[in-house]
Order: sequence, then C-alpha cells, then structure tokens
Amino acid sequence: DTVYVNVEAPAPKPESIRRDIFFVIRNSEISKAEMPKLEEIAAYLNKYPESKVQVTGYADKGTGSPKINIGYAQKRADIVVNTLVNQFGISRDRISADSKGDTVQPYEKNELNRVTICIAE
Repeated sequence: DTVYVNVEAPAPKPESIRRDIFFVIRNSEISKAEMPKLEEIAAYLNKYPESKVQVTGYADKGTGSPKINIGYAQKRADIVVNTLVNQFGISRDRISADSKGDTVQPYEKNELNRVTICIAE
C-alpha cells in the first residue's frame, strides 16, 4: 500500500531589499522625501517577520573631520533605527546597526555621500 503524506513546502525566502536614506550635509534628520524608504523597509519587515535589517551610517569625507564625521554617521544610523522601532513598531532585536564614519565612501563619485544604507533580508 502507498501512503501519501502531505508535506508543506517551506515558505520561499524573500529577496533582500536595499534602501538608501540620504541626509543633508551636517544633518542627521530624516527628511519627508526620504521617509517613504523607511516605510518600505518597515512594510518588508512586517511582511517577513523572520527577516532582519542591517543599518549602516556614513558621512562625506570631503567635509568635516574624521571625528565629526563618525558622529554624524552614528547619529544617522541611530535615527534610522529609532524611527523603525518607535514609529513603525519594528522590534529592536531585528535591527543591526553600524557606522563607518567617512572611512567608507559608498557614493564617492557624487555628492550623495551622506547616507544610511538599510539592507533587509
């Protein structure tokens, strides 16, 4: 006799998403224009409750000093994390945060180097 077992396939792993949150020079406030990107990250995290997000803050090497820039990069990462937690209800344990200051320049070729990059997967 043949026995058939109904086995549910595991849920497909979602593709990761990346949203770059840009900041005005010498500023660590999220503008209204950038807020929809955080809404997308939060919606993704709500849709996939096992997913986590990596938040990394950066600053422009062409302005300020390394000491000042590490502070801006950290503040930018912190404000993104706090917004995800406090405004969108994402659990803090699902968020990893890092700051590169001006030691890494993800947008070195243009003026968009004041950024926090969020990658959710």
